[in-house]
Amino acid sequence: MRIGLVYPHSVIPTPEVNVQDALAICMYEMTRRLARHHEVVAYPRRGPGDAPESVHEGVTFHRIDVRLDELLSSFKVLDRLGLTSSDWPYRFTPLYYRHYARAVALDLRRRGIELAHLFGNPSFIPVIRRHNPGIRIVLHCHDHAVVDFNRERMDALLRQTDLVLACSEFLAEGVRQRYPSVAGQTHALHNGIDPRFLEVPSAPEASDQVLFIGRLSPEKGVHVLIDAFARVARDNPRASLRLVGPADLAPKQFVDPFGRDPIFARVAAFYGQPGRFQDHLKSLAQPLGARVDFAGPRANAEITHDLGRAGIFCFPSIWQEPFGMPLIEAMAAGLPVVATRHGAFPEIVVHGETGLLVERGDPEALAAALRQLANDPERRVRMGREGRRRAAARFTWDGAIARLELLYGTTTEPARRAA
Repeated sequence: MRIGLVYPHSVIPTPEVNVQDALAICMYEMTRRLARHHEVVAYPRRGPGDAPESVHEGVTFHRIDVRLDELLSSFKVLDRLGLTSSDWPYRFTPLYYRHYARAVALDLRRRGIELAHLFGNPSFIPVIRRHNPGIRIVLHCHDHAVVDFNRERMDALLRQTDLVLACSEFLAEGVRQRYPSVAGQTHALHNGIDPRFLEVPSAPEASDQVLFIGRLSPEKGVHVLIDAFARVARDNPRASLRLVGPADLAPKQFVDPFGRDPIFARVAAFYGQPGRFQDHLKSLAQPLGARVDFAGPRANAEITHDLGRAGIFCFPSIWQEPFGMPLIEAMAAGLPVVATRHGAFPEIVVHGETGLLVERGDPEALAAALRQLANDPERRVRMGREGRRRAAARFTWDGAIARLELLYGTTTEPARRAA
């Protein structure tokens, strides 16, 4: 099969591949495995110094210059001025990355691509369908956008797809409930881990460090973690907290666009003001001094070192997370994990076996879970071992691709659709 994978925000340089964005990691890991049995073309953006096209690990990377689209992205000001509908923002309109979408659609037609796999945004579906009427279209959802915004308009887009994938059963079920028209073609496809995480030589029994890896953004609950750690630190003078990740705030439109989640009311004022939230985090951590380390961002290829030094991994998101890549990477590295009991996390963490789950936004409950593990080195080892086993069994890219190929097989052949 000839397959094209489409995501305009990915930068995938070759031959020295170094990707950081979660969806770019997914795109790269999937393409290189699909290329073992299929003819695969990936459509990342063209970064500085990148060749317009290259072949690496059997994948053709056809890079699109998005400078014009970046210039036109100033149209997002229409959202801020209220000139677009609140339930159908700029990123769902035909203007969004219009040049990129048309360039991809024409290249798909030129190459005779049979199946287009789109990551994230459904706004490209009409232009790809218009230029490729017989192509099979797969929409791969990694956030809540499909279920958050205008039901009627989104349903019209989804009806043009042949398969809808979601990165968790939590997200897939949300799509099925909201859009019965595509319920039968909507399936969960969990993300995977690079095998190197399974080889991390961790020793959780020997470390008093609590580790967080992710964006230092309000929805990730880092402020709750610092509060909880301060309570743990009173009883454990050796405990430390390491925060790895960029000071990068997601737009509130991506996490709680209509203010429906009361937990977000406590942090809503920080969105759009990244400096203010970082100042808040540092103010919370200041009494703890050097025991809280703001380590800054790391490339995905470098975080195995951080995982190898930790005793407990904590991901206290207050968001209904669609998945949780840091969790499966930490489990694969043999660490016990503490996370919140919402979104996709219960699909990943088995409470009491591979880690502990607590309620969102509750620093006292989070502190209690951290204390349980901090005071029990043997339990940390046991949970870490079970987490590594679970990650190897359920969250590998090879396993994901095997399932993906089966799901591709459920789509309608172009000849049958045309008939």
